[in-house]
Amino acid sequence: MKKLHSIIVSGVLMLTGCEILAPKPIPVTEIKPPEKTQFCLFNADMAVEKNCELTYWLTYWVEHDELSWPKRKEMIAQLGNTSGELMKKVLLSQGKGTPYQNRLRAQGWADEILPTLTEQMKQLLFVLVYKPSQELLEFESALTILTRINTNQSKELDIQQQRLFEQQQQIDQLLKIEASMMEKKEGINQ
Repeated sequence: MKKLHSIIVSGVLMLTGCEILAPKPIPVTEIKPPEKTQFCLFNADMAVEKNCELTYWLTYWVEHDELSWPKRKEMIAQLGNTSGELMKKVLLSQGKGTPYQNRLRAQGWADEILPTLTEQMKQLLFVLVYKPSQELLEFESALTILTRINTNQSKELDIQQQRLFEQQQQIDQLLKIEASMMEKKEGINQ
């Protein structure tokens, strides 16, 4: 009987030990949903329409990205110089086909609105817009320089070919003079 009693006591202790180790459920009142953080483009004191609606700005960018440059240029001309309008100008200037000067102007607009942006938006603008645009400007500038070098070298090559042609004509004339002198000399010696 003592054995049975010992087994029962041991079993009860083991079961209560498992319960002690089992995780306690968290009461529903203690679970807090994650705080919803707003991602605003401009500092809170800026009165910009759709300031904290990032999807509006991304949609605006995507919807206008495939427009031709002349259409985007016309839209840019209709915009003013408020922070929100400058942001639209920057976004409209990112599409393909934007000429170098206009892309460079957009970099200036981005620099102008940079101080008014939230820290998050500064980072986002830098990664999505400013840095890729800057790289394109650098590539276009390098391409322009290489084209100028290539054009200058081509002109120099043309000049060299003309000089070679002129020198070849002079050599031919000298050979003819020498041949005629040789003929005269042979005629005199006979």
